[in-house]
Amino acid sequence: MSSLYYYTARSAQGELLRGSIEAKSHSGALAMLRTRAVFVTSLSCAGTPAATVAAALQGGTLSRARLAPQFRALATLAAAGVPLRSAIAVLRDQCGNRRLGEALTSVETAIESGHSLSEAFGQHPKEFPPLYAAMIAAGEAGGTLEQVLERLATLLERESAVRKRVAASLAYPAVVAVAALALITFLLVSIVPMFESLYAQMRVPLPAATVILVSIGTALRSPLAMLFAAAAAAAFALAAYAVRATPQGAALLEAVSWKLPVTGAIVRKAHGARFARTLGSLLQSGVAMTSALESVSRVAGGPLRGCIAQVQEALSGGSSLHSPLSASRLFDPLFVQMVRVGEETGCIDAMLLRVAEYYEADLEAALSALGSMLEPAMILLLGGAVAFIVSSIFIPLYTLIGNMK
Repeated sequence: MSSLYYYTARSAQGELLRGSIEAKSHSGALAMLRTRAVFVTSLSCAGTPAATVAAALQGGTLSRARLAPQFRALATLAAAGVPLRSAIAVLRDQCGNRRLGEALTSVETAIESGHSLSEAFGQHPKEFPPLYAAMIAAGEAGGTLEQVLERLATLLERESAVRKRVAASLAYPAVVAVAALALITFLLVSIVPMFESLYAQMRVPLPAATVILVSIGTALRSPLAMLFAAAAAAAFALAAYAVRATPQGAALLEAVSWKLPVTGAIVRKAHGARFARTLGSLLQSGVAMTSALESVSRVAGGPLRGCIAQVQEALSGGSSLHSPLSASRLFDPLFVQMVRVGEETGCIDAMLLRVAEYYEADLEAALSALGSMLEPAMILLLGGAVAFIVSSIFIPLYTLIGNMK
């Protein structure tokens, strides 16, 4: 069984290279790297502390927006009759990303050694997830590599567009939240202390709300308190990353995100659209249902992975696809019914892609509604916080004026 290895190496020109490679053993990974004429400085298997550090330095998977044009260009070159090795070399020279260029160099070397394109991509699961290799393998087996590469590029473009819509819908509330935090911090650090010294000189009794604000402002001005807050934030971030890095922690966080009151429905729609489009694209490319579900399960998250396992078990027992999907209660009745119609008509791949289009349109509408709801909510929250601070500051001032009269 193959394992994932993270490596650090130096090229012949002395350039630092970081990446990952899949091999059956440590010596096998080392041999594969040596065929590329690089000097390996470190090589660690996934799951070890050294590999965890290497994965953090390397970063996550390459973005879909970056990979989509590469696969489309590869499809164009392959359709024009350009040999795969030459096509990969063209992509490597024009990709503009060091990590992607390093992976493509390895792919080119693997093709020179007699490996197929899917096998070459499969050696780099961090840069090219197993889903891509499965689609390419089906295209190679069926003699439709160019069409499969086009479908893969379309799949990546659709997923990238969905992510961009999600980011765009959350951008305005995020900006308002940051502005609110900055304004509140400014009031607590700069304005509240001015009035606190005035009230102290005039010996004005302060209400509880004003005392709390003064205490917070004093803490924020203390270097020790700021250092403690920074350390606490760093510890929280590291703990969150550590939990997310473990399969159990990631599954727990994703399961929680599915059940949140407002955003949970959006998360379910996004995962449902991705599941339908990915499975439909795999089936359309000629991948068998069992292999397609296995590939989808590797990129699925949250309760969906458990659902796919139940679907695989049900299919092995002779059941239909829509029955376990309905029993999981993770999909809308419309989703299940359209899958059922697709099975009955023998067009399950086309029906899944149509379901994905419907879910993506529904997701966009839900994101627009969420943005319309969050904008006034954030403004009201900001206004309420500022009003509370201002009232807490000026209530003692009214007391002082009343005493003077």
